[in-house]
Amino acid sequence: MKKWILYSVATVSLWCSCTTSHKGEAPVALVWENGVYDASTQMYRHRFVVRNKTDRELAGDWEIFYSQLPVRVANDSTSPVCITAVNANYYKMAPTDRYRNIPPHDSLVVVYYADSRAVNLSRQPEGCYWVAKGQNTPLPVELAIVPFSDRERMGDLSAEAIYRRNASYACPFDSTAPAVLPSVKQAVAKGGRVSVPAEVSLLYNQELVDEARLLQEKLEQEYGIAVTEGASMHIELDLAAAGHTCNPEQYRLDIDNRQIAVVGDTPHGVFNGIQTLLALLRGNSHTLDRQTIIDYPDLSYRGFMLDVSRNFIPAADVKRWIDILSSYKIDVLHLHLTDDEGWRIEIPGLEELTAVGGHRGHTTDESTCLYPGYDGSYSVTEGTGNGYYTRDEFVDLLRYAARRHVTIVPEVEAPGHARAAIVAMKARYRKYAGTDEAKAREYLLSEPGDTSKYVSAQSYTDNVINVALPSTYAFMEKVVTEIAAMYAEAGVALHTIHLGGDEVPEGAWLGSVACAKLMRDNRMEGPHDLFEYFYSRMAGLVEAQGVKLAAWQEAALHNRATTDSRLKQVASNIYCWNTVPEWGGDEIPYRIANKGYPVVLCNVNNFYMDLAYSSHYEERGHSWAGYVDEVKSFSMLPFSIYRSARCDLHDNPVDLDRADEGKTRLDSLSKIVGVQAQLFSETVRGPQWAEYYIFPKILGLVERGWNAHPRWESLRGEVEQQAFCQDVSRFYRQLDMQEYPYLIHSGVNVRLPHVGLCVIDGRLYANSPLSSAVIRYTTDGSEPGTQSTVWRGPVVYPAGRVVKARLYYLGKESVTTVLFPTDTKSDK
Repeated sequence: MKKWILYSVATVSLWCSCTTSHKGEAPVALVWENGVYDASTQMYRHRFVVRNKTDRELAGDWEIFYSQLPVRVANDSTSPVCITAVNANYYKMAPTDRYRNIPPHDSLVVVYYADSRAVNLSRQPEGCYWVAKGQNTPLPVELAIVPFSDRERMGDLSAEAIYRRNASYACPFDSTAPAVLPSVKQAVAKGGRVSVPAEVSLLYNQELVDEARLLQEKLEQEYGIAVTEGASMHIELDLAAAGHTCNPEQYRLDIDNRQIAVVGDTPHGVFNGIQTLLALLRGNSHTLDRQTIIDYPDLSYRGFMLDVSRNFIPAADVKRWIDILSSYKIDVLHLHLTDDEGWRIEIPGLEELTAVGGHRGHTTDESTCLYPGYDGSYSVTEGTGNGYYTRDEFVDLLRYAARRHVTIVPEVEAPGHARAAIVAMKARYRKYAGTDEAKAREYLLSEPGDTSKYVSAQSYTDNVINVALPSTYAFMEKVVTEIAAMYAEAGVALHTIHLGGDEVPEGAWLGSVACAKLMRDNRMEGPHDLFEYFYSRMAGLVEAQGVKLAAWQEAALHNRATTDSRLKQVASNIYCWNTVPEWGGDEIPYRIANKGYPVVLCNVNNFYMDLAYSSHYEERGHSWAGYVDEVKSFSMLPFSIYRSARCDLHDNPVDLDRADEGKTRLDSLSKIVGVQAQLFSETVRGPQWAEYYIFPKILGLVERGWNAHPRWESLRGEVEQQAFCQDVSRFYRQLDMQEYPYLIHSGVNVRLPHVGLCVIDGRLYANSPLSSAVIRYTTDGSEPGTQSTVWRGPVVYPAGRVVKARLYYLGKESVTTVLFPTDTKSDK
């Protein structure tokens, strides 16, 4: 069957322009259509349409490059155009010997096959550009996407299911507790209220200068309250007597008629009390209840991991997020500084790491930059693929975070996820190979004759450091030493450095002569022995620096007892992410904790910010481990981990009362040291989209890291479900009245939840978990907008009509919910 034809009419409406190409523009434009399943190939049949925009025939002397999250591509042998993966998520489309010139303003349809289809916006092709053979000058290519049907947009969602879910969270709850997130442990009302005047005095212990300055800054800039001497009300910051409590973050906040006092065991405790005071002032017209609050966290580690490697986030945005996250008492920022797609921190003496590894752009050999990826930009100066923190910027960032009691944990990925470093050190080798062979090899991370065959989780075939090379350890020592020097210059203690350890693919090192010799010399039995060898050497390296080692869960799995014993001596934390019951991963955190390692819970199905909020096509993000929203992060139970997943990967409810049957019990609560949210940035295209993923999703972790034992943790059956829904109702009320206004006022691109729709007895109902937001809807199939009808109560449903609705709140809007006529038949 002939699949390759010229089109001159089809898809014309998708072209933004039909004009002749001008200088600086590609002579073609593209349309891409998502695939349908093809039973004969057991793959999905996709297509590109390549349109010649010029007045001349388009010869076959061109290549088009684009980026897309990894898919396995297959081409028909008769195709006039072949699509191949250049590198993981970077693809090339080029004519074959069957290609025939495309006439002026005509089009070529290119059909190809892939092992998956795009399930949301993040999985579409992007970043298309054209290169004429012999010129090597990239030009941007316009890309249009064939629109999706409304049913495809809704994914696995139904408007009625959303309605039922929203309705379950509309239940009564105790509203007398202080409106603060995270909620406080104890509040004793004194009766009456007090107004905070436009001027206050600030008294503080000299050890609390930083805390006092930050409080003054917030009062004056965000609340319009001036700090001056002799005011009628004063705020006092003080330290309690040493040993007053066993929790260094505990504080006491007293609010009275003419005085507000914040007392903590440590400056960190005082800082926490200040955040509670500021939170109480939000939305209350500066009027506070007279009360005494005594509060402390259940978990000392409350973290957020930010991946700046895959797509870079500038320091100014990181600082802004530190401000916001520390206001919620998040106290750790884990910076994922290096990975396959970028090296984002300057290391003096290894300038290639940032000169080459800190940039992505069009290249044929990666001698000056990495291949494009994810955003697909061919520019080495523009786009999220480019950038790094200079040494001075990083030192400044450390100081900025420390003043807000946020510890920055730097991560250098090794031995896997290291492609940026490997490519950069190859570039360094080529730089010196002709003049100084010893210098060229000094920090080399790969062996030229290595024939190992593997494919990483992100589809790379060359991203694992060779652990048998002496130069590998020289490199790691150089990097760790330079990072430690930055902390020293900042005057900030470096307690731990995270050295990755995750997802080393099967097959790595098996084709390495150096690794084979190391295994023979040390009587090793398999590649995991090489992994243990690497981490044992890293333990000694960080120990010599007076630093602890942190790693992902793989570093603590499948080890010999001697290796575990050695690593536990220097391990600060092991970060456990695989907690999906269907994969058998939910027992891993407790098993590692029971071996004696301190564990930070990073549950993928509760805390991965880069998982899409839902299956709606317009919700960006991954879906490989299901979907995560603010309720899933809120529902996580650190000490009842098996009951943290209230639904399976497909959002079907599970039997929580039987979730822990036959599973590993936690021996010691003290080994669970904290919780952490992760934002891996493959699908991030700028700070605004990172914020969309983070807020409000991370706010569930904010609550659970501070209050690890909600009242429903010990309940079962219907009583548990009722208590859970009441707490979620309270949580959403807090988001509605306090947190959304605060975040939006702070310039954060927050995400709004879905509108629920249903028809009951011939009447249309709509709901949202945010009572202050506005629902706008249409019944003629058009997209809702800011002028569409406001839903104020049940209305007669126009039978047979498609209803569409969006949520609007403080200038933000949700994606569209669609109710189809066929969905209304069973509603009663």
